[in-house]
Amino acid sequence: MLKNLLTTIALAGALVTAQPSFAASPPNMLVIGTNLTGIRTLDPAQNNARTVSELISNLYDNLVQLSPDDLKTLKPMLATKWTVSEDGRLITLTLRDDAVFQSGNAVTAEDAAWSIQRVIKMGQVGSTDVALWGFTPENVDKLVRAKDGHTLEIELPHAVNTDLVLYSLAGSSIGIIDKKTALSHEANGDLAGAWLSANSAGSGPFTLAQWRPNDVAIFNAQKNYWAGPPAMARIVARHIPESGNLRLQLEAGDVDVGQYLASGDLDALANNKEMVIDSVPGLGFYYIALNQKDPDLQKPKVREAFQHAFDWKAISGNIMRYTGFPWQSMIPRGMIGAPEDATSRHDYDPARAKQLLAEAGYPNGLKKVLNPSGAATLPFAEALQASARAAGLDLNLVPGEFTPAFRERKYEILLGNSGARLPDPFAVATQYAYNPDNSDEARLGSYYLWRAGMKVDELNTLVDQSMKEPDTGKRTEIFQKMDGIYSGMDAPLVIFFQRTDPYVMRANVKGYHGHTTWSTRWHGVTKE
Repeated sequence: MLKNLLTTIALAGALVTAQPSFAASPPNMLVIGTNLTGIRTLDPAQNNARTVSELISNLYDNLVQLSPDDLKTLKPMLATKWTVSEDGRLITLTLRDDAVFQSGNAVTAEDAAWSIQRVIKMGQVGSTDVALWGFTPENVDKLVRAKDGHTLEIELPHAVNTDLVLYSLAGSSIGIIDKKTALSHEANGDLAGAWLSANSAGSGPFTLAQWRPNDVAIFNAQKNYWAGPPAMARIVARHIPESGNLRLQLEAGDVDVGQYLASGDLDALANNKEMVIDSVPGLGFYYIALNQKDPDLQKPKVREAFQHAFDWKAISGNIMRYTGFPWQSMIPRGMIGAPEDATSRHDYDPARAKQLLAEAGYPNGLKKVLNPSGAATLPFAEALQASARAAGLDLNLVPGEFTPAFRERKYEILLGNSGARLPDPFAVATQYAYNPDNSDEARLGSYYLWRAGMKVDELNTLVDQSMKEPDTGKRTEIFQKMDGIYSGMDAPLVIFFQRTDPYVMRANVKGYHGHTTWSTRWHGVTKE
C-alpha cells in the first residue's frame, strides 16, 4: 500500500511539472487524456459543456441521476424519493440522511435549495435548463425551499412537464454545493464563484486536489462517500489536445482513457486488442450554420443550395465513422417524434445546387468565408469546402476557435457540432427551433436559431407547447409537426449527422461508461 501511495504521489508530481513521459499508471489511479481547452472554472453554475460536466459530476452529487444505459428512468442519488402534486406544480424530494460534504458537513435540504437558487441568481450558462421552467432571481427563493432538514420543495411558476424538470436536476450544473463552506469564501457578492473556480465543496465521490487550466486536474477519492469509497484513489485528467500524442500515450499505458481522438488514430486503436472504443450516442448534431444577417444567405434558394452542396456520404465511413451517423432531422434518433426518412433527406447534387444559386441571382456562384467551430470540426469543414466547390460555392476556410464568434453572430458560414443534456427532444428543439427575440440586444446565445439570426413564431409556439404538455402521445405529435416545419423551410442550420462521442479505454479499465448527458461518473471504475 505504501509503495502504491508513493508511486501515485510521484506520478502526480510528474504530471504537474509536465514531464514528457512517465511510467504506466498504477492500479489505483485512472488517467484520462482529454481536451481542457477553454475550461476556466469548475463551478457547476458556470458550465454546461461535455468535458467540464464530467469533471463536475464527480465532485458534486445531484438530487437524482440517469444511468448511461437508461435515459428515461430517474434514479435516486441525494434524493431517495420524490412525489409530484396532482396539479403538477409542486415537486417534493426527500433527501438521504447519510450524505456528507468533503468538509464533513451533512448534506441538507437547505444546501440543495441554495444550490438551485444560486444557479438562477448567477445567470451563467449553467442556468440554461432550469431557467426555462420560469425561475428568476426574484422568485426562486420563494419557490425553491427547504421544508425541513431533509425535505426539499420545488414549486413551479407555471405548468411544465415535470419529467423535464426532474431531468434537469440530474445535470451537472445542478450539483449540490456545501452552502456553509462556499459562503465562507464569498467575495464581493459573487456567491463564491471565484473560489469555486479552483476549489470544490461537494458531496461527490471525489474532491479536487489541484486544477490548472489547460494543463491538469487531479481528484482524490472521498473516503466518507455515502455509497462507499471509490476503487480509484486518484483520478488525473490531463490536457492532451494533439490526437497522435494521445494515441501513443494510450498505447504505452500512460493514459487509461482517451477522449477527442481523430478518426485516423481511432482506426489505429480499433485494431489494438488492448483497447476498447465506446461510441456514445449524443443528443446533438453536426450542422452548417448560415448567418441570416448576411443578405446573400437570407435567400431561401441559397440556403437550399447548401443542402445539396455537401458530399456527406463520402465522409460517413471515414471522418465520421466514430463521431456521427447520417441524420437530417432536428429530432434525434431514438426520441419521440423522430422521423423515419431522416437519413437521406438531402443528397449531394452539385448540379442542383448550381441551379438554385443561379435562380437566387448568382449564376457565377457565391463566395463566402467558412469557419469551423473549433479544431474538432476542421476535418468536416475541409470536406465541405472541397465538395461545395463543385456546387458553385467558393468557401474560404479560415481555421480557428470560432464558437465565441458563433455566439455573437459574427460569422458568415460556420460548421459546428452541438450537444444537449436533457434526454428529451425539447432540449434539442430549444437550440434549433426556438428564438423568441431576434434582436442583437437580446443576446440569446443559448439558442442556435438566434445565433443563425432567424425567428419563426410557429416554431416558438410548438416548443412552448412541448414543454408544458404532459401527454406523451400529444408531445410526439408536436415534435413531428415541428420537424415538418423545420425541414420544409430551408433552415439556416443544415443538419447532416447526429453526434456520437467516442471514448477509448485500455481493456483493463472496467466500469467507465461515457454518458449521453455528459454526466460520466467514476465511482464504479476499476482496473484489472
